Amino acid sequence: MAERSTITGSADGNRAKWAAEIAATVRLAAPIALAFLAEIGIVVADAVMAGKLESPALSAEGLGSHLLFTPQLLAMGVLSSIAALGANADGADDPAMVTRVARQGLWLATLLAMPVMAVIALTPFGLHWVSDDSDMIGMTSGMLRAGIWGVPALLWYTSLRNFSTVLHKTRIVVIISLVSLGVAICSNWLLLYGNLGAPKLGVTGVGVSWSLASWVQLGIMWAYVRREPLLARYRVLSNLLHADARVLKDLFHVGWPISMSYAFETAMFLASTLMMTMLGRDDVGAHTVVISISSVSYMIPYGVSQAATVRVGFFTGAANPASARTAGFAAIVLGIIWMTMTGAAMLVFPRFLIGLYFDAYDPENAAQLAVALLIIPIGALFQVVDGLQCVAIGALRGLKDTRIPMIMCFIGYCAIGIAASLLLTFVLGLGARGVWLGLLIGLTASGGLLTLRFQILSRRLAEDGRAGLAVVSRA
Repeated sequence: MAERSTITGSADGNRAKWAAEIAATVRLAAPIALAFLAEIGIVVADAVMAGKLESPALSAEGLGSHLLFTPQLLAMGVLSSIAALGANADGADDPAMVTRVARQGLWLATLLAMPVMAVIALTPFGLHWVSDDSDMIGMTSGMLRAGIWGVPALLWYTSLRNFSTVLHKTRIVVIISLVSLGVAICSNWLLLYGNLGAPKLGVTGVGVSWSLASWVQLGIMWAYVRREPLLARYRVLSNLLHADARVLKDLFHVGWPISMSYAFETAMFLASTLMMTMLGRDDVGAHTVVISISSVSYMIPYGVSQAATVRVGFFTGAANPASARTAGFAAIVLGIIWMTMTGAAMLVFPRFLIGLYFDAYDPENAAQLAVALLIIPIGALFQVVDGLQCVAIGALRGLKDTRIPMIMCFIGYCAIGIAASLLLTFVLGLGARGVWLGLLIGLTASGGLLTLRFQILSRRLAEDGRAGLAVVSRA
């Protein structure tokens, strides 16, 4: 059961309420964020270890990571509805519905795994459309074919992790992520380089590591859900063969707009990677490095966003809209503060951060270093708006408001972001800098729209009380 806030009328009482909510959000978000950091650590380790191989291994690994993870991310977006609906049921003190939501989440994960695997299997056949570098295409294709086998495990794990988050059992995800990070690094060391007599698979070994780490994550979480006393009482892993059409429909109804929001954001970043690929090896290599640096810091507001969904959803289910509004804005403030600090670090220590991925003093890397130093200041600026849009959309999901945010994401990411990148890069001739300026513009637009949406909806609910809950479902 989530922690509850109290509403008071005095200024001191409201300050105390904000402080209590920020503390509760940090307690919930911290383990989630640490787990996401460990998971992104796998991505960073993949990039760093691939960077030790001969060119174009780093570029191939960067492209392969985008192409392998993108369809899985879309499925994970649909599964985010488990947290939204589960938290709402928990706030309404309906444990039976929490169980139904979590159990049908596993059904939904199974159904989604099939098209995701099909897309990944077909992707290698279209790589020649974006690059004529046969070496890079071959490496990327091998990574995709090896990574496909981890898809079912990752989606099942995501479902159970969302269920555990609803009930504030989040510390286990840190342990799981750290274990999977160790598994990935060890398997990379063996398979990328052929150490200890293992086959030297190169970039293909990254795909094998992804699959292996995913199954390890699922195995630990499955055992935890069965054995942890609170989670075990919900009997989520019992009677799995029974499909509940109504709950499945509700999960999909709330989840598919979340998935499309992920799709539009991912499309913007994937388009940026493809644009960089068209510019050349050094450009896409530098892009991979700066994206990886940005992704590490992004995991903190991403964890805060997950906490915002649960906190806002809980108070919405409990018919406490004022506390739901406070929970959302407390999370937004936390996200902005963190991303401001990490953006400053990118401005102050750019060469050090870039040097974590390749030898910045090797003359052979001079061109790649020059591009990375050109774009990392822009990456530092969009850190702030990226954190803003990430947490704002998580708060809106707690209100089960997903369709209008989906449209806002399309406007910000695609209609504005991708268009701006194309214009600045190829029409105005700004090259790699144009790609990243387009990303900055798109994220600024989406962050502003989503925050305004939460401001309007949450204020309406806070003013109207329970009667306002009907407004969200019609919005």
